[in-house]
Amino acid sequence: MENKGKHISEQFDNELESVRNAVLSMGGMVEKQLTDALLAIESNDNELADAVLSNDKKINSLEMDIDGACTRI
Repeated sequence: MENKGKHISEQFDNELESVRNAVLSMGGMVEKQLTDALLAIESNDNELADAVLSNDKKINSLEMDIDGACTRI
């Protein structure tokens, strides 16, 4: 029975680590988005602004994946 508890605990730790890594990755993406958005505004760069909008959809999707993973854990 102890092995089963250890297995579940190890699986939980692995899943939690996966979520942690995804959140850190998303944080880095958001930080870059903010930098790019400010640069796009300062330099009136429409292409960069479009890229920011496009990447925002990817970040939103990642957030939904993270939310789902948290719910499953």
